[in-house]
Amino acid sequence: MDFDELYELHFHKTYQYIRYMVSNAQLAEDLTQDTFLRIYKSNTENVANFQTYIRQVARNLVYDYYRKKALIQWLPFKSAPEQQEFVYVPHEWLVQEEARKQLYEALQQLKPVQREVIIYRKIEELSIQETCDIMGLTAMKIANTQRSAMKALQQLLGGEIDEA
Repeated sequence: MDFDELYELHFHKTYQYIRYMVSNAQLAEDLTQDTFLRIYKSNTENVANFQTYIRQVARNLVYDYYRKKALIQWLPFKSAPEQQEFVYVPHEWLVQEEARKQLYEALQQLKPVQREVIIYRKIEELSIQETCDIMGLTAMKIANTQRSAMKALQQLLGGEIDEA
């Protein structure tokens, strides 16, 4: 697969993953670009699963960024509200945007590993095995982490959450 196809196919999902991990749009864009730059410069001849490989590179860059900046031990749990321009938009979009904002804020309150499992399993709908491959954890650890993260999200968001 050539790089342009790879980029087009995986850019959006990679950006979404990083955006959920860092909760800052500009930083997510920068780290996504760094992810694909690193992949472009690397030797990908022996890569069997590009989706897993891209996620591992993105994950490492996110963790490296926070380690280098020493903001907190691994990932930030505090985030300043994003500054956005006020523009008139339809009511439905506002409701969706508010729900999305609440989800970002709730995700930031989870432990880093819980946040990552929720992103992979619930938001991106990856299988347990795909999540294991990316995170390097056992299926049992993924399942247990997902269960505890869903309970934590339920408490943070104050509602019923489907754990399937």
